[in-house]
Amino acid sequence: MREMRRAIGTAVCAVALIASCAFAQGTINSARESGVPLGEAPGDEIRADWTERESLFILPACEKYIFGVGFTPMVVWTGEQWSNVSGGLDTGTVWDSLFTIGFEQDISALAKGKGCGTFGVSAFYYTQSGDFSGEYVGAMSDASNIFSGEMLRVFEIYYKNELETEYGIFGFRVGQLAADEDFMGMDYSDVFLNSSFGAIPANAGDSLASGATAFSQYSLATLGATVFWNRDNLDFIVGIYNGNCGEDVSGNNGFDYELQNIALWYQLGYNYELGELSGRVQFGGNYHSGRFYDYRTDSTERNFYSFYIGLQQEFIKDGEGNAMLGGFVRAAWAPDENMASCTKYADCGLNWFAPIPGRADDVAAIGYSVIETGSGARSADGLKRWDNMIEITYRAQLASAIALQPSFQTYFNTVDKNGETQTAFVVGARVEINF
Repeated sequence: MREMRRAIGTAVCAVALIASCAFAQGTINSARESGVPLGEAPGDEIRADWTERESLFILPACEKYIFGVGFTPMVVWTGEQWSNVSGGLDTGTVWDSLFTIGFEQDISALAKGKGCGTFGVSAFYYTQSGDFSGEYVGAMSDASNIFSGEMLRVFEIYYKNELETEYGIFGFRVGQLAADEDFMGMDYSDVFLNSSFGAIPANAGDSLASGATAFSQYSLATLGATVFWNRDNLDFIVGIYNGNCGEDVSGNNGFDYELQNIALWYQLGYNYELGELSGRVQFGGNYHSGRFYDYRTDSTERNFYSFYIGLQQEFIKDGEGNAMLGGFVRAAWAPDENMASCTKYADCGLNWFAPIPGRADDVAAIGYSVIETGSGARSADGLKRWDNMIEITYRAQLASAIALQPSFQTYFNTVDKNGETQTAFVVGARVEINF
């Protein structure tokens, strides 16, 4: 039965990966039927200067050949190399590679109507040369936010729509979803490569007693739905998800999860102005009805919940009103220390935009994160109480569709193979190409 499910999952994954080609053909046919000659509509000309294209080939081709039908494909390759040069478990180097493929189809543009919404799909192919965190570093956070089990996997499949009213904009997203696409994140924290600056460990880092991932996040999505509202500077979103996301193993093609329990997320945000400097504050949390391992009693207990808060602020703007310097801070708390592997978390960072004259799209950033392990897990597994690190990174936008990003990370409280406290120094670099 398991082999049959894996075979079905592989087949569905393959279908999803080629779905963008099928949609592209369908939109070409639609463009032909509209009477607009291919290659003669506005936006047909592919800019000669490839450095200015947000997509090297695919989006310009869509603009030229299937103009006006709302089809937006995506193919992005991300390649990395990471080295632990000192401390931690061992010195060593690994590389990894991630292909992200997907599309969004504006159904209104295709149907020549209004209010029809958007359908989207994304999928991954990931491969790596070794277990960098487990073999070399030994920290609770990963050096890279794309580390995963080797896999070919469907990620999100969704339909979304929204309606503008006198009371604000109401919308929803439904399908196979990942919670970290809608919760926890802040714009200024996205530049960092370390995994902790994305999905917050205290909120989303726990597994069910069965070993399955409890809260959906990269690279595991599960069935769910979100409803959001925003008006002026205020926004609110709530999401309900299946409480089992499966396990991050190579045999999971994106559908190897059970339907059990519920995971509820909520977030309230407010965008404000201090003088001419903009900022944002948000508060959120989650609840999970499933069973988790209780480290104190060596049994299982139901119900996990946690909270988080985030603040983002511009500090300096240039003469044209663009941010030059900004910062953020986030904090999270999971009250039940017997179940939570990480009970408290905090991070902060500074972003320096366009630090080199003439390079308006570059960002230099420094960030710090600290994790406090739960007392139950600490006693049972002999973990250190604190796990903290600093990342210094520079994202160089070589072209609109190509970025190079070196990263220097220092882990202050790792342990070596003998259990002695070590400081680990990690260097890495990421190349990202949007085809």
